[in-house]
Amino acid sequence: MLPPLPSREERAAVGGCGGPCVPPARLLLVVVLFAAFLSGCVLAPATVARMDGFDAQWRGFNALKGDPFDVYETEIKIKVIVVDDMKAIGYPGAVGTYSHPEGAIRIVGKKINGKIILCPAVLGHEVQHALEYQDGEFANPDKFQEFGY
Repeated sequence: MLPPLPSREERAAVGGCGGPCVPPARLLLVVVLFAAFLSGCVLAPATVARMDGFDAQWRGFNALKGDPFDVYETEIKIKVIVVDDMKAIGYPGAVGTYSHPEGAIRIVGKKINGKIILCPAVLGHEVQHALEYQDGEFANPDKFQEFGY
């Protein structure tokens, strides 16, 4: 038969584990988190959300059953106007717009460490509007549900 485990009070009286020590599980957790931080494995929440969003969109696109076609090439002209506030777009609630025939995408961006960052999903959506209006072969991204997407 094994001896009984010491009570919390008994452990506290002698320093927790018979002397001054840190419980092994807590020490291991600190070491693992520190190693992950140093190795760059800890991703910012925005990075994880962006990656998850890209994966989800790709899964939806990849699930579409398309018709075969030859390589298609086109050129369009786009002016990109980046603003830092949705109100500056001039369309209530929009984070991006495309105006035709001007060919301008107005999009909310953020400047971080001297570089402008745009939401790829919003930019892609507006580029698809430019393709739709400037080249009629492309579907309206606001009506993808008509194509099962």
